[in-house]
Amino acid sequence: MVRQGFPYANLPCVRDLPRWAKRLADLFPLTGLGLLLGVSVALALVHFAYQELDLVWLVLGYGALGLGLMATLFVVLGTVLTRMWVDPGPKHELLVETGRAHPTGFRLASLRWLPFVRVRWRWVSPARCEVEAEARGGRLVERVRARERGHHTRITRRIWVEDVFGLARLGLWMTHRLELSVLPHVGALGRLPTLMSFAGGEDWPHPMGALEGDRVELRRYAPGDPARLIHWKVFARTQKLVVRMPERALQRADRTVAYLVAGEGDEASAAAARVAIETQALGDDWVFGADGAAQGTQRLADALDAIVRSVERRDHGAEELEDFVRRQERLGPMSLVLFVPPTPGPWLARVATVLRARRGAVRVVVGVDGLSAEAEGSWWRRLLIRGPARARSSAAALDEVVGALSGTRARIVVVDRASGQVLGEAHRRAARGLRAAAMRAA
Repeated sequence: MVRQGFPYANLPCVRDLPRWAKRLADLFPLTGLGLLLGVSVALALVHFAYQELDLVWLVLGYGALGLGLMATLFVVLGTVLTRMWVDPGPKHELLVETGRAHPTGFRLASLRWLPFVRVRWRWVSPARCEVEAEARGGRLVERVRARERGHHTRITRRIWVEDVFGLARLGLWMTHRLELSVLPHVGALGRLPTLMSFAGGEDWPHPMGALEGDRVELRRYAPGDPARLIHWKVFARTQKLVVRMPERALQRADRTVAYLVAGEGDEASAAAARVAIETQALGDDWVFGADGAAQGTQRLADALDAIVRSVERRDHGAEELEDFVRRQERLGPMSLVLFVPPTPGPWLARVATVLRARRGAVRVVVGVDGLSAEAEGSWWRRLLIRGPARARSSAAALDEVVGALSGTRARIVVVDRASGQVLGEAHRRAARGLRAAAMRAA
């Protein structure tokens, strides 16, 4: 890897050095074990078989040499056949979900009839994908399990053909153009609670509402007020000029505006946004935006595409949120819903600024994959005590996010993708208690 601070680290030729080194290594047929075996056999033949005339060493040396040559020959043959019999699969689009194994259509020859040879491969780009090979007839069929959402235009695979003894190996690099879209899987989030709320209107009087209700309130006349708003009956009775003002009131917003904030650990929140759109939890009249797609959309396909592509803006979360909210507020009363990550980052201050400046109420949805209460502990404790896999979402990080947004009058809803539950204060309090106990034990 290129060290930080290296003056030419950002040059394309320097960044690609590790990849080109791997490509060159894949062209050499012998592995480290194969080289060690070759050197050892040569030394044994020269010093023991020939000089000492030891027939045992002579037989063993030639046997090991023959095994290495045969393994190399079969690997070379298998590589040629693999290159000839590859089937890249679909040529256009592929839609998968994270966390689930999906067939991609990519197939290779299994080479089961070729002695001592096996084939395996992985994805170089996109990187956060696990490959599973399933044998069907004489072919190996690929199934891929993606770990994060995203949109990709090509797939690069690194294929190894090797012998079972680990003596010889050759690699192939194959790149196929394909529109790959990876959606966040919804898990147990079958439905979300209705996310519509109240906005400025005239149905319910409320001191925090907008001045958009009926003109039933009075205040003293000020220069510049229209004469048509003067309450003449009050003037005739009291000889004081007062004008009528609209009442601060609320009504259920007919239009819901939702926005997905990208950041570290936002997969569960992105899944919640997907469920809200697909199950109409935002109502019938909605607009959805996300980091990287702040123009907003009312089409389901475009909204899902915005969720997928928002992963590219994780380092710039909520930078476009303020402009998005301002544009939508010009179009009339609305209910605002934000989907935010459970891990704090630079996005948190930007979201808090927008929420404090907004008059109406806001619902903030935080998606988690369970709550982890495990303390880090020392390195030797983590090495010796390996328990079952823990949830990825940190209870401490979630507390920091909820605490930072609680002072903005926003209603915060925490949903668990693993269980499908809405986590209340009791769940978070229990996770904090377990975390404190784990820290004391560490």
